Amino acid sequence: MSRLLKIARREYLAYVRTVGFWLSIIALPLVMGISSSAPLMMMKSAKPERLAIIDLTGQGFAPAIAKAMAEDQDRATARALRAAALSSAGPAAQEAVRKAQLQGGDAAGREALARFNPTAAARFKPPKVDAVVLPPPREAQAARTPAEAGAIARREVGEKRLDSVLIVSGRDTDVTLDLWSRNLAAPVLESDLRQTVTEIMRERALARAGVSQETLNKADALKPAFNSLSPKAASGAKVALRDRLPTYVGLAAGFLLWSMVMTGASILLNSVIEEKSSKILEVLLSSASVPEIMGGKILGVAGLTLTVMGVWAMAGWAALIHFAPGLAGDLAAVLLGKGLVFYFGAYLVVGYLMYAALFAGVGAFCETQRDAQTLLGPIILVMSIPIIFMSQAIRSPDSPILSTLSWIPPFTPFLMPVRIASDPPLMQVVGTTILMAVTTVALVAFSTRAFHVGALATGKIDLKTLIGRIARKQAG
Repeated sequence: MSRLLKIARREYLAYVRTVGFWLSIIALPLVMGISSSAPLMMMKSAKPERLAIIDLTGQGFAPAIAKAMAEDQDRATARALRAAALSSAGPAAQEAVRKAQLQGGDAAGREALARFNPTAAARFKPPKVDAVVLPPPREAQAARTPAEAGAIARREVGEKRLDSVLIVSGRDTDVTLDLWSRNLAAPVLESDLRQTVTEIMRERALARAGVSQETLNKADALKPAFNSLSPKAASGAKVALRDRLPTYVGLAAGFLLWSMVMTGASILLNSVIEEKSSKILEVLLSSASVPEIMGGKILGVAGLTLTVMGVWAMAGWAALIHFAPGLAGDLAAVLLGKGLVFYFGAYLVVGYLMYAALFAGVGAFCETQRDAQTLLGPIILVMSIPIIFMSQAIRSPDSPILSTLSWIPPFTPFLMPVRIASDPPLMQVVGTTILMAVTTVALVAFSTRAFHVGALATGKIDLKTLIGRIARKQAG
């Protein structure tokens, strides 16, 4: 054990002391933060679309469209305020904000949020306006046909005085929309304008049929009171965000394991290849046993990987507490209250050990990275299979194919954490865990023999030769 820990310490410090290690800690969160916030930053930095509407119908479509767009913006602000209340103060705050909005609008909603979390209320900013409706050019008033209006729109958009020009022509149920836009790939407002005009046409058709505006308003206000219920919910009935969190945490645990294997085990593989090519591995074999060397390397790289993950987890947790304390409280309750942190931790540890032992055994047979790519191909292919099914486990965690795949040990540590929220049968949880543990023990024993054979082997090794040498070693 003393030699194993010394090897683990050496392996750990060899990477911690490098500049690349600290850059990797900073780089990945920075890249992920930029990539996740890039769409939001682009939306905030982008200027609102300058839109003009040329109405050739004589039926007041232009003011109706402008009014509908303003109402859509108000609804988006209301939704954003309720979402801010949920993340910053929990479901009770969200419900209080919703009721306040119904009675007094967004101003009352903000006051309700301030009673739960003054900081969140002060920090809240409404969603940015997508478009600003500007008056059309004066000469557009003289246009009588879509062609004449189109010539004006072409000039205004082409000379960049406007970003988009909408031409509305026709009457009643036969309305045509021509949208001139600077964006060739996908006009920003295309779908919104189509839906807005569709709603206006529907309301006017009902009005012509004798339906009063009051009746239309009442019909539009009709919405069912929808409750998502489940006997598995914490309350025994109504499903809350806390009930759905285990699924998302399980999905995150699966992707975390995949990342740990791809980064940590790859470091382990490179370390073994480097030490074998420089004959350091032979020196280590003269002073320590194979289990001590391989165990020390796996432990050292595991500590390195956990250090990186721990730094990221603490940074993420601090950000969550600051920006979404309500969600942080629910997450802590889910992980600690039901003991899921130990459930997820067991699959992470055993799953990582399974793949790390395999990578270490393979690395001992490789002289160069090119040799490693040949042997690692099947392993990477196997690891890609659970990733394909993990996202589907959110919708159908008890589907027969997922239940079957969960019994295959290489897939178990990825799929079982995602399925935990569906409360799989105890037999599946215990059975798959035992089978995974037994497979890991067998794989560690196999990889130990492979490590011993491969560390002293020379020349190019293919998969057939690898299996043959291990079999002769076991028989001998």
